[in-house]
Amino acid sequence: MDRLSGPLPARVPETGPSAPDCAGEQPSTAYPPAPPRALGERLSPAERTELITAFNAGVTQETLAAEHGISIRWVKRLVHGTSNRPQAAANRLTPDQRDDLARGYRSAGISQNELAHKYGVNLSTVKRILRNHVTDG
Repeated sequence: MDRLSGPLPARVPETGPSAPDCAGEQPSTAYPPAPPRALGERLSPAERTELITAFNAGVTQETLAAEHGISIRWVKRLVHGTSNRPQAAANRLTPDQRDDLARGYRSAGISQNELAHKYGVNLSTVKRILRNHVTDG
């Protein structure tokens, strides 16, 4: 019990978070600051394009993640289009294509599966377009 009695030993400035007699000096940090969490702050659009091009050329996801300082999960999202907005926007149908799709389904009797294949979209996209087209027109 005599271990717990008495004053605590004073900390030396090298081990403590701050020294009371050094008011103006800040101790050096033990860890470097963390990188920004948002991918847009870590990679520029040019770096994203470079990463996707390198992946398409055969560079592994692990290598790309290490080179760019991001996780493998983010590499997968970038190369598969989940966070690649310009690519996702390019796959959308124009209003004219949506009208043609609805007209083809109603007038020509083309099946939803055939329309999905023809326009290069998922079957659920065709169903959503048809459902919205009915409510709009």
